[in-house]
Amino acid sequence: MKLMTIGSDHYPIKIEVRLTIERQVTGGVKRWCFSEVNWDVFKVLSEQEFQKVDMNVAVDDLNDSICRAILVAASRVIKRKGSSGKRKIVPWWTTECDKVIKCRNKAFKKLKGNLSYQNLVEFKQLQAKVRRMIKSAKRDFWRGFCNSVGRETKIHSVWAMIRRMNGLKREYGYPILKIDEVTAVKDEEKANMLAKAFVEIHSTGNVSEEGRRGKDRTIMENRDLLDMVEDTDDLLNIPFTKSELHRVLRKYKLTQPGKDQVCYIMLDHLSESAKEQLVGLYNRVWEGGMLPQSWKEAVVVPICKPGRDGTKPGNYRPIALTSHICKVMESMINERLMYYVESRGFISKYQSGFRRGRCTMDPILCLEHEIRRAQINKQCVVAVFFDLEKAYDMLWRDGLLIKIRKLGITGRMYRWILDFLKGRQIQVRIGKTYSERFSVENGTPQGSIVSPLLFSIMINDVFNDIEGGVGCSLFADDGALWRRGRNVGFIVKKLQEAVGKVEEWSYRWGFKFSVDKTKTMFFTRKRVNEEIKLKLYGIGLERVRKFKFLGLWLDERLTWGAHVQELVDKCKKVLNILRCLVGTDWGADRESLRAIYTGLVRSTLDYGCVAYNSAADTSLSKLDLIQYQVLRLCTGAFRTTPTVALQVEMGGNATRVEEGPAYIDILGKLTGSGAGSSYIRCT
Repeated sequence: MKLMTIGSDHYPIKIEVRLTIERQVTGGVKRWCFSEVNWDVFKVLSEQEFQKVDMNVAVDDLNDSICRAILVAASRVIKRKGSSGKRKIVPWWTTECDKVIKCRNKAFKKLKGNLSYQNLVEFKQLQAKVRRMIKSAKRDFWRGFCNSVGRETKIHSVWAMIRRMNGLKREYGYPILKIDEVTAVKDEEKANMLAKAFVEIHSTGNVSEEGRRGKDRTIMENRDLLDMVEDTDDLLNIPFTKSELHRVLRKYKLTQPGKDQVCYIMLDHLSESAKEQLVGLYNRVWEGGMLPQSWKEAVVVPICKPGRDGTKPGNYRPIALTSHICKVMESMINERLMYYVESRGFISKYQSGFRRGRCTMDPILCLEHEIRRAQINKQCVVAVFFDLEKAYDMLWRDGLLIKIRKLGITGRMYRWILDFLKGRQIQVRIGKTYSERFSVENGTPQGSIVSPLLFSIMINDVFNDIEGGVGCSLFADDGALWRRGRNVGFIVKKLQEAVGKVEEWSYRWGFKFSVDKTKTMFFTRKRVNEEIKLKLYGIGLERVRKFKFLGLWLDERLTWGAHVQELVDKCKKVLNILRCLVGTDWGADRESLRAIYTGLVRSTLDYGCVAYNSAADTSLSKLDLIQYQVLRLCTGAFRTTPTVALQVEMGGNATRVEEGPAYIDILGKLTGSGAGSSYIRCT
C-alpha cells in the first residue's frame, strides 16, 4: 500500500507484475535551459575562452575553436535538461510543484508516525498549499499557451494540449518502419531507412528524360556564365561589419540548434571582442568562398504527417536543424541580396511571396477584381492554378547559379552561394541515435534562411514569356494564370498557349508541374461545355467547381458561399473547445478565453475578409451568428445580452469587416507599395 494519497481519502494499492519484457528505451538529446542564466558571467567567461582562439588557422578549425569556446563558457553557467524519451504526463508541472509535494509527503509520514493535532494542522496547511500551487501552475501555463495561439494553429493541437492538461497520456515514438519486405526495428535501422527516403526525394533520377535534355540545352546556352566569375568591389561583396551582426541577432528566436549545440541567444550575449572574432570568421569564409563542412550538415528530425500511417517512411516530414552560426551569416547575406534584387527591380511584379509589404491578399485581390469586372461586363474568366512537384526539393542548382549570374551577381556573393549549395549532407536523428551521412543532390537546404530568396530568383521568370492579356500571380511556388473575355473558346485557346509557355519553361529549368494537382476553373454565370479542357504535358487538367487558393475557397460565381461555410465549420470546432474549457478551473478565466477567441476565431475571420466581404448579407450573417455564440461563451453572458455589450466586454472588436482593422491594414499595404503593388500591376 502506498503512503501518498494525492489528496484523496482512499489509499491506492500498488500491484507489481514481475515479468521480463524487453523494451528499447529511446532517450532524447539534452537541451539548454535559458530561464535562469547569469549572462554577465557568461560574457566574461566567453571572452576568456575566445582569447585562446587562433584566428590564423583554416576556417573549419576556426569554426570548431569558436564553437568550443562558446560551449565551454555555456556549460559553466547554463544548465542542461536531459531527456529520457518520455514526456511529462502534464505539461504544466514545475519544480515548485515537486518541492511542495515533497514537503506535504514528509508531513504526511510525520502524521502517520505521530497522530497529534499539531502534525494534522501542519499536514492540512501543506495540502492546501499544494492545491494552490497546482492550480496556479495550470493557469499560468494555460495563459502562456493561449497567448501563443494564432490563425495558423491547428484545432487538433489545441485539443491535444487540453488532453495533456487533463493528464491523458499518449504514447510517443516511432513505430516499426517498413518498405516493401524490409523492416526497421531498432532506432539505427529506422534512422537509416528514413534518411534514404528523404534523400530519394532529392535524387536526379526523379527528372524525366525530356527534363534532362532541357537542362543540357540550358547549360550549353549559358556555359560562359558558369565558367567566368570575376571579382567585383561593389557593396554586395564588401566585408561584413559588427553592425550587420547586431542587426541580425536582434531578430533571433529561440529555436533548436544544429549538431554543434550553439544557439542564437549565446551569440547575442557574447562580449564585443568575441563578436569581433565571430565577424572575423564570417569574413574569412566570405573572402575564401569556402564554408566549414559542419555548416553544410543538417540534423533531420522526422515528424509524421497528421493522419498518415507512421509505418511508412514516405509519410514523414523532415525538420532540418542546422548550425546557428551559419544561419547568422545566412541572414546577413539574405539582407544584402534582398536589397540588391529589390532596389534594381529584378523580382517580377507578380511575385508576392517572401517580400516586404506583400502578402497573400495581393494575388487574391488581383484575381477577385478581374472576376468582378467580368461579371459587370457579362464576361467569363478562365483560371489555371499551378502546383509544382517537389518545388524546393528538386530545385536545379546549376540553373539557379545561371540565373544568379544573369542578375549581375558575381565575386564573393556568387562563390559563397556556389559553395553553400554543393556538398550538402543530412543525418536523421531518432532519440540519441544518428543515421549515416547521406549526400543531397538537388534542392535548396531545408530550414535555411536564404533558401526562400534563392527559390524566388529561380522561379522569377516563369511567366515572363506570356503575352499580354493574360493575368498572372505568384506567391512563392503557388502560381495562377487567367484571362477574361466573352468568347470562351478564344479564352481557352489563348490560355492554352500561355500554359504551353509555362510547360516549356519547366523543361528548361528542371521543374515539373503536377498534372493531378493543377486545376482549372471557369468563373461565369453561364453554362460552359464540359468538354472544353486545358492540357498540361498533353494531359487534360481537371475542371473544378471550387478551389482553395492561398487559403480562400473560390467558387464559379464568386459568391464566397463555400468559404463562408468553411469558416463557420472551423469556428464551431473552436466553440466546442471553449465549451470544454468553461468547465475547468484552469481555463475558464476571461483572459484565457479571450486569447483563444482572438487567436482562433477573430484571426480566422479577419484573413481574407477584404475579399470575401463582397459576399451576400445572408452569408455574412452566418459569421456574425457564430461569433456572437463565441462571445457569449467567453463572457458567460445570457442569451438575451445585446451583441454590442459583448463586443465591449471582449475588447470592442467589430464583427463586420468594414468596421475592423483588417480592411485598413490591407489598404495601407496597397497604398504603401505604390506602383510596385502586384494588385495594381496585374490588372
